[in-house]
Amino acid sequence: MPQRHHQGHKRTPKQLALIIKRCLPMVLTGSGMLCTTANAEEYYFDPIMLETTKSGMQTTDLSRFSKKYAQLPGTYQVDIWLNKKKVSQKKITFTANAEQLLQPQFTVEQLRELGIKVDEIPALAEKDDDSVINSLEQIIPGTAAEFDFNHQRLNLSIPQIALYRDARGYVSPSRWDDGIPTLFTNYSFTGSDNRYRQGNRSQRQYLNMQNGANFGPWRLRNYSTWTRNDQASSWN
Repeated sequence: MPQRHHQGHKRTPKQLALIIKRCLPMVLTGSGMLCTTANAEEYYFDPIMLETTKSGMQTTDLSRFSKKYAQLPGTYQVDIWLNKKKVSQKKITFTANAEQLLQPQFTVEQLRELGIKVDEIPALAEKDDDSVINSLEQIIPGTAAEFDFNHQRLNLSIPQIALYRDARGYVSPSRWDDGIPTLFTNYSFTGSDNRYRQGNRSQRQYLNMQNGANFGPWRLRNYSTWTRNDQASSWN
């Protein structure tokens, strides 16, 4: 009796994609065919499908992307929201924690700019402004940081007791500057010329000037007036 020999063959990526497309609905709906523990696990993508060469050698470590919300560490331009209020936009450095999730790094100076009571928190007061804080949650209990990578938004939740209570529109003195050097003047001029039937005539002029100069932290101001009538003129 003749025997049949089955010889396996390699499928192309296009064929594999077609098989997955056809089988995926059955996998999702046929829960009775799967073990119950599979439902409790996260979806997993095998990085070896992308990171190996023809010889099977590994080229790039993509394992971090098999975890939800995982991204590469680095410096990102982000919008910073503090207690559901946008406070600034700046570049923040992120590192990966044990779960491969990004967590922000702050300098003490940046924390001060956010309105945190740096000088009243012992773990921060003893540090220089350039010192880097890797985990704000460990220094200020009750703090939480969440990075929305898709929207480049960093959400911070910090207890109010650790923040200064400032009036709306308040700008920290650390963000003040001297502005640009400038000279300026504002003026107004009025005059009148009256003629009468008897041939008499009267004239009057009035000039108001507000002058100023800004040089570094110096602010110079001058207020002058000039008046003139038929009899005389004067500066004040």
